[in-house]
Amino acid sequence: MKIFSIIVVSAVSLFTLSCSEKSASDGDKKLDGAKQELKDESHPTASAASEKNRSEAREETEADDKPETDMVEEDCVAFLRATTIARTSGGSSDCPGCPATTEVPEVLKFGQVKIDRFSPGEERCEVSVRIYGTFNPSRGGDIVGGLTRWISSEQKAQYARGETPSGEQVYPVKAIYRRTPQGWRVVEFD
Repeated sequence: MKIFSIIVVSAVSLFTLSCSEKSASDGDKKLDGAKQELKDESHPTASAASEKNRSEAREETEADDKPETDMVEEDCVAFLRATTIARTSGGSSDCPGCPATTEVPEVLKFGQVKIDRFSPGEERCEVSVRIYGTFNPSRGGDIVGGLTRWISSEQKAQYARGETPSGEQVYPVKAIYRRTPQGWRVVEFD
């Protein structure tokens, strides 16, 4: 019976010892984690580096939520430059016998783009922008493409007569982007 008691006491002792080691080990880990946090907070460079990493991670997540600013600006410039004069089939009115040119004059000269707001979604993002530009000298003709819808009827008529509207123009536009496997792509200007 003594041998049996010794075995039971030994087993209970081993069990208790292993539990207390595990518990102490967990406690040490928690204590080490708390010490590390205190150390990080007391070291300004470590704290700054930690904050920088969190900031970069947040920016990376936000970057996935919306198109890049540079991309939006490039798309807006391309949209402005797509505002042209309709091609004529014959020569110019100054020279009826002259051959038609393949040159398509741009109506507007780019000034700047200001992004007012991003409205991101999972698969779609609306970007509110203001596109600034001035009219290039008019040779007459109908304005087509690009910002045609944003140009007033009076300015279109003036430009068609060969007169150039003066001053900087501001066009509030909503660029609508869709997420594709290759990234964000503009699908519409509204």
